[in-house]
Amino acid sequence: MRLIFKNLNVLRSTLNAISTSIEIKEIVESAGVNLPNLFDFSSFGVFWKEDLHLFLYQEESCPPSFSQEVVKNMVKVFSILGEESIEVDRMVVQVEKRKLRPKQMMMDSKATLKSYLTLPLTVEGEILGCISLNSDQPNAFDAQDLQFLSVIGYQMAATLKHFQRFSSIQNIAIYDTLTGLYNRRYFEERLGIDAQKSFYSGTSLSLVMVDIDHFKKINDTFGHTEGDQILHKISSLLKTSVRKKDTVARYGGEEFIIILPEAGLEESFIIAERIRRLVENTSFEAGQAQINLTLSLGISNFPSHRAKSKEELVKMADQALYDAKRGGRNKVCIYAGRSTQ
Repeated sequence: MRLIFKNLNVLRSTLNAISTSIEIKEIVESAGVNLPNLFDFSSFGVFWKEDLHLFLYQEESCPPSFSQEVVKNMVKVFSILGEESIEVDRMVVQVEKRKLRPKQMMMDSKATLKSYLTLPLTVEGEILGCISLNSDQPNAFDAQDLQFLSVIGYQMAATLKHFQRFSSIQNIAIYDTLTGLYNRRYFEERLGIDAQKSFYSGTSLSLVMVDIDHFKKINDTFGHTEGDQILHKISSLLKTSVRKKDTVARYGGEEFIIILPEAGLEESFIIAERIRRLVENTSFEAGQAQINLTLSLGISNFPSHRAKSKEELVKMADQALYDAKRGGRNKVCIYAGRSTQ
């Protein structure tokens, strides 16, 4: 009886830790810390379908071959439970190794998966993923283990569903629904952070304002549906033309803006010119026609242009864009008002 109460207390602590976690990795770690007090296992896994991420929390002496076997088995079982095929190669596997056993009970380097307990993570009829206890020992789990893991799985599923809903709300708040780029609201927040960092440390920060030349004619000639498709394609070209740390946002209409942290004028110009040439040399579909488009781009930079605020940096980029359009379009212009160069 005392053992049952002890296990129930551990279960209660585990559930509380899971429910108060704020990210998936924390869920796995919270469970991993408590689960060895409830079960004897070699590896504990959590697979979340949302981003094809599989987390493993396992014995530090667990050989790679055992981990691979666990991953393949979890994918196999989930494919049956979820009635959908998941390719192992597409998954991101993250492994956390901890000392779960005494030294004299280290896993054999040739250990194989001999027993497992895998359950779906289900909320409101939707299978979000699965959890799995895995062991290199035969018959490692019993009916009580199944009951306890079911309760833990239910709490995990509820917490993951909360993450999923929060993520959806967050996506609506920061992304432009048409282009998939960040929206203007997020741009303002991101620029505030990057500008504060640059102004404080003196590191370089550039903005590139982008406008599609004569875009109104596209909408007038082919209609807004075709125009929207072109906006989406150009957005994709912009995203693939910048660095990972850069931020690309839709500023409004056919205007875009790019934040280039730690980029000086020369590097910013190279990036902007690469974008201009890429769009110029791309053929776009509009109705039954193939058309060519061009961009005008304006660049501002801190500290070169001595901007005293993020708003002033945006105005400088906008002025440079105006100079590019006034100068014949299809060109990149650097703000010329107060350049130190």
